Amino acid sequence: MELTVEKLLKLEPLRTSQVMAGAQGLKNVVKGVTIMEAPDIVDWLAGGELLLTSLYSTLGGKVNYREFIRNLAAKDVCALAVKIRRFVDRIPPDILEIADEIGLPIIQLEGNVRYVDIMYPVMEILFNKQVIELKYYKEIQERFTALALQCQGLDKITKTLAELVGNPVSVFDNQRKCLSATDEKFCCFEDMTTFYEGDLLSKNFNSYRIIINGAGEEPVYQVVVPIQALGQIKAYLIVTEINKPMHEMELICLDQATTVVTLEMVRRFAVREVEQKFSNDIVEKLISGEIEVSSLRERANLLAWEINRPFVVVLFSLKYLDEYLADTKIKQDKIAFQGIKAEIQSLIMNVMRTRMKDFILGHKGDSIIVLWPVRGSSKTIEEIKKAGREIQDHAKKRWKKIMIGIGIGNVAAEIEEIPRSYKEAQDALIYGEMLQGEDVISWFQDLGVYRMLCKFGQGNDLADFVPKSLKMLLDYDQQNQTELLKSLEVFLEFNGNASKAAKALFIHYKTLLYRLERIKEVTGLDLEDYKNRLELELGLKIIQILNQRE
Repeated sequence: MELTVEKLLKLEPLRTSQVMAGAQGLKNVVKGVTIMEAPDIVDWLAGGELLLTSLYSTLGGKVNYREFIRNLAAKDVCALAVKIRRFVDRIPPDILEIADEIGLPIIQLEGNVRYVDIMYPVMEILFNKQVIELKYYKEIQERFTALALQCQGLDKITKTLAELVGNPVSVFDNQRKCLSATDEKFCCFEDMTTFYEGDLLSKNFNSYRIIINGAGEEPVYQVVVPIQALGQIKAYLIVTEINKPMHEMELICLDQATTVVTLEMVRRFAVREVEQKFSNDIVEKLISGEIEVSSLRERANLLAWEINRPFVVVLFSLKYLDEYLADTKIKQDKIAFQGIKAEIQSLIMNVMRTRMKDFILGHKGDSIIVLWPVRGSSKTIEEIKKAGREIQDHAKKRWKKIMIGIGIGNVAAEIEEIPRSYKEAQDALIYGEMLQGEDVISWFQDLGVYRMLCKFGQGNDLADFVPKSLKMLLDYDQQNQTELLKSLEVFLEFNGNASKAAKALFIHYKTLLYRLERIKEVTGLDLEDYKNRLELELGLKIIQILNQRE
């Protein structure tokens, strides 16, 4: 326990002393004791000292007592003990007045009290306290070091810490997932962004005390330590103070536990990296078809993957990672990029796990590849799209500038068909972005005729293939500020049903008929002729592609 000024006054040499001012500072912690030989002692103080003086060095009227006491308080002196009837008969009123004002205890000592009789017992207490702390620190360090060397894992670490501090302990990853908890009531960490607003408990390592809503009316305090590894926050170590507040000795335990949890997170990261590298290698072989099926099965068995079933390849394209890191002022190095990709991959995996447990995931460059198993349901693609939208929504809220485009291939019934499904997912992503933008969710099957047009347009100028009739209609709209092209597009979309098209355009049926007559006059085409309508529909799709490219 800490030695305070209040406890100090109970020592035998100080029993006859009196607190003359600054009683509100009696809880100040005593960290040392020294004798004042000159007024400039302020320059040599470290903080927390009990200052002993007879005021001899301040006699002569050269010292401003008010300024002197303020300087002592600024240096965190715990108390000033003044011996009277040696050089002064009483403590100057200026000292007492300002001490009361700022809360610095002023202790009056009798003239027959020797400084050495005060210094020896104080130093003995402080020295014993340091010895006890060092011994305790050594024991705790050895205990947690053993846990780390034996790779006991987070459950053992949290259990050990909980026993030492007498409170529940939890560890969460940076995705708010509980990795370990000694009490299931504290498996939820609702807000990881506000803990920096709490009270900083230790200058040696970041630990904060925050208030959370408890089960009863009384607030519950949590001590939160962000676990940093490889330049990023990887986890949060939390002690919930439901039994008692943490004291200095228990913060030593927390400090040691933090080191061990950090090592455990680095170990997990290293293991995941090796596993991910092996997984990526298998996924790359699956999508490329460059290895024999029997060899693929052997490798997949090492990871307990079931690959003898139908899959749909889902491709996630990550864009603007550089811009995101620049905005957040995070150092743009390989570790930072890997960290962001790992967080996005964790998001994808968490969303996927709510729908299934046995998907296969790998990454290639700035893309993440998921092999989504098909169980015979006709709603597989819809499920994938729902999951994709959820992932995009979470990503927009968390990373804002980062864009995630999603391409979906058709079902690969056999292992040999996975490369084809992967290529379809790539095409769906490329052509889907042309038509709908970078945050697209595009299924290859939905592209329809656009697949042919986009493919054809890669090596040609699509503008050359816009029918002359549509160019004439575009010119007419621009010159007359009309919407004939839009009316034609909706009319063809409803298979020539003028009534439904008019409702979709929010215009009168006769107005649409009038516009159709104008379209016939401008283009010279008969809209009843299926060949003309096919040409116009293809032309409109080309215009749509061209508009997306601009």
